[in-house]
Amino acid sequence: MYIVYEMKIPYINAESNKITFMNISYLKKTKIILFSVLFGFNTSIPAEVTKLKLTNINGSEQMMSEYIGQQKWVLVNVWSPTCSFCVQELPKITIFKKNNPEVAVIAVTIDYPSFEYGRIEIVKKFLEKFPQEYPIFLADIDQVSELIDMRLVGIPLIALFNPKGEPVARWPGEIEVDEIEKFIENFEEDNDPLSSGFN
Repeated sequence: MYIVYEMKIPYINAESNKITFMNISYLKKTKIILFSVLFGFNTSIPAEVTKLKLTNINGSEQMMSEYIGQQKWVLVNVWSPTCSFCVQELPKITIFKKNNPEVAVIAVTIDYPSFEYGRIEIVKKFLEKFPQEYPIFLADIDQVSELIDMRLVGIPLIALFNPKGEPVARWPGEIEVDEIEKFIENFEEDNDPLSSGFN
């Protein structure tokens, strides 16, 4: 069964550099099915994560290993303020963070639709009106691909790392909060049916 949803989405117009709103209608299944989890990558810590540095929106470089592999789950949201569906997903990330304070949340912003390095002036302008309560970093497609241990092909994308820093799931497109929570709750490191054959 499908339901028609209508909502007003804020996004930054890349040409005018102004925040505008888009009215969108879309179909959505009433029962959400988890998709694109753990296809084709190892559940070991990618070497790139331990040495990858990204620049935050204050202009400072930080090692991603400061967040990933620190004995807690980490959710990485890859998005852009010029991507309307990415912006639409931000409230869900906020809800997830509020409901799951034990999970670290960080965001990585790239330019859209070029997938080149994130444009800090656009990100800052967006955050002035729509502040987010977690660290936000800038990157390009190659850096994100290193971080999530796969070639990035679209946004939004959520990557999930277990407490050891191993990538255990990726969700391209929109995802519901409860699906992420269920995955974490049901994850068993030594006997995970989804990761069978990928170790």
